[in-house]
Amino acid sequence: MDPRTPSSVSTFNKFLAVLVIIGALTWGLIGFFKWNLVTALFGGNTGALEASHLSQLFYILVGLAGLALAFTFPWKSRHA
Repeated sequence: MDPRTPSSVSTFNKFLAVLVIIGALTWGLIGFFKWNLVTALFGGNTGALEASHLSQLFYILVGLAGLALAFTFPWKSRHA
């Protein structure tokens, strides 16, 4: 089987998907609650996040896209 087929997901691709999902969920938390998960975990400026309504909407959409990816990503390889 060709390793580039969609039914074969490498460990590296799964790692990348996890990073993207974590990033998107962080953006979603910023959009919904103005709370930065990465800053809370690893330190940094935890002051109030100011964003326009349009920016906040974008953060929310990216967060929802991350949730969708988490549930639709082919985590298991399908073998014929």
